[in-house]
Amino acid sequence: MEEGKLVQMTINGIKKAVSKYGTFPMFHHGGYVMEDATFHFEDPASPQAISDLEKKLGVTFPNDYKEFLLQHNGMKMFDGVEILNIEGIIEYKDFPEGYVLIGYHFDGRYVIDTNKSRNGLGYMLYLDSIDPIEDAVNLDSNFEIWFDMLVSSNGTKYWEVSPNIQEYYKLVSE
Repeated sequence: MEEGKLVQMTINGIKKAVSKYGTFPMFHHGGYVMEDATFHFEDPASPQAISDLEKKLGVTFPNDYKEFLLQHNGMKMFDGVEILNIEGIIEYKDFPEGYVLIGYHFDGRYVIDTNKSRNGLGYMLYLDSIDPIEDAVNLDSNFEIWFDMLVSSNGTKYWEVSPNIQEYYKLVSE
């Protein structure tokens, strides 16, 4: 699958559900609707704004994350999960070189390790709210798999159940 395509598919799926149902229904494993999730999409970032951010931080973002920013410069979802916009990333740039805070999960933080992003998978990290970067949980995924799995799991910490990340593209394209 082409890098960035899963970002488009996930966003389109959210928008289709919201358009059809007026909301994004979150289903319990028993099959009933638990609650309705809310989503707020920011306007797209320009390629120049993304390039300027990369220069300012001294990093190169992975293509799938850039694809997200080109579609939506940040978003809020599940009443507690936020993917930061460019201004938010600049505001919270106090991480070691190569690490970029891109979002929040209630009391935790999502970070991209741009030093590892050239390798494909393994650059998405999760930190509790006060943990140093050395204590980060490696989510063993790229941005678009993380994003899709987060939405598919209704905003829960899916990585705590040890999914098989290496097989994910195969599963979503069948």
